[in-house]
Amino acid sequence: MMHDIVVSMLLPRSTEDGATRGQQALVVTAVLTGLSIVIVAMRMYARVGLMKLIGREDYMILTSLVLACTYLGFVAAEVHFGLGQHSYHLTIPQLKQQYKRLWAAIPFYNASLIFTKFSILFQYLRIFPDRRFRLSCYIMLGIVATYGTWAVFSGFLNCIPVSRFWDRAIPGSCLSFEAVWFFNASMNIATDTILLFMPMPLLSHLQLPRMQKVALMGIFALGGLVIITSALRLSSLLTVAQDTDTSWSNVGAAYWTAAECNVAIICACLPFLRPLISRIFPRFLSTNTNSYNRYTRNPTISASRMTATRMTARSHRQKVELYSQDRDYGMYTIDVKSGETSHEGTCAGIEVTTTTMIQSSRHGDANSQRRLVVEDV
Repeated sequence: MMHDIVVSMLLPRSTEDGATRGQQALVVTAVLTGLSIVIVAMRMYARVGLMKLIGREDYMILTSLVLACTYLGFVAAEVHFGLGQHSYHLTIPQLKQQYKRLWAAIPFYNASLIFTKFSILFQYLRIFPDRRFRLSCYIMLGIVATYGTWAVFSGFLNCIPVSRFWDRAIPGSCLSFEAVWFFNASMNIATDTILLFMPMPLLSHLQLPRMQKVALMGIFALGGLVIITSALRLSSLLTVAQDTDTSWSNVGAAYWTAAECNVAIICACLPFLRPLISRIFPRFLSTNTNSYNRYTRNPTISASRMTATRMTARSHRQKVELYSQDRDYGMYTIDVKSGETSHEGTCAGIEVTTTTMIQSSRHGDANSQRRLVVEDV
C-alpha cells in the first residue's frame, strides 16, 4: 500500500521485527513533530520579532502544536508497551497499557486538527474583508467547532465505561470504532477541501504581477498535502479495522495520524513566513511592477478612488489613505506610492515601493475602522 512504500523509503523495513516496526512509527512521528516546532518557531519570529504582531490565529496554532507534541508522547508510550509487535507476543497488562495510550492519543490528534483549522479560518478573517467571504468563514467555524467537539468527546467516550476500550472483559458497550473513525476522517477531508478552495476566487482577483499571484496561490494550495495525508491515514485505518491484531496493524495509522496533524500545522504557517523569507532573500519576493494591491469588492477600492481625487500634480509629497474593515486586518502593511496624475486629478496607478508609514487611529468610529496614512518619502 502507499503508506508502506513511503515508510520503506524513510526507514529500513523488517516485516517480522516488531520492535523495528514500533520504532518506525516513533521516528516518523518525532521527525514530523520536530519539523512543526521549527516552522512554528519561524512563524512566531516573523510575526512577533519582525512584524511586532500577534493574533488569535497564532494562539490557535500554538495550541495545535502543543497537542501534536502530546500525541508524540503517547506514541512513544505505545511503543514502550509493544506497539508494532504481535498481540500474542505481549502480555495482557502490556496490551492494556498500550491501548490506554491509544485511547488517550486519539482525542489529542482530533483536537490538534481542529485548532489548526481554527487558525486557518482566523487567518482568512484577518486577510479578507469581503462580507460574503467572512460570512462563509463564520459558518465554517461553526461546522468545525460542532464536529470537532463530537470528535474529541467521541474519542474519550467511545466506550461506556471508558475502561472497556482497553479491557473488553468489563461489561458495557462501545460505539463502532470503524464507523466513528471513518466518519471523523471523512469530515476532516471534507473540511480540508473546503478550506483549500475557499480563498482561491479572491486570490485569483488580486491585481498583482502574474508570477507573484501564482506564487501566492501556490502557497495556499499546499494545503492540498493535508488532504493527501488524510486519505492515506484513512487507508491505514481500514487496515486496522480489518485486522484483530491491533498492536501489529496500528503502526501505519500511528505515523499517518502524526503526518496529518503536523502537515496541517506546517501548511497553516507557510503564508506567515513571507517577512522572514524577504529578510533572508531580499530579491526573492520583491516586485517592481505597477499594480493595484486589491481584489474585487474590497472596501479599499473606494478609499483609493477617494484618495486619487485628493492628489495634485504640484505636491511632491503625496499621502494615501487606506481603510481597514476590521481591527485585525493589520497583518500586512500595504506600502503604496502614487503614480503620475492627469490634469483632471485622476491617479494613473499605484506602485508598490518602500515607504515610510505613519499609523493613526480614529477613536469613536462606529465601524471601528482604522486609518493608515502612508507618506511617500
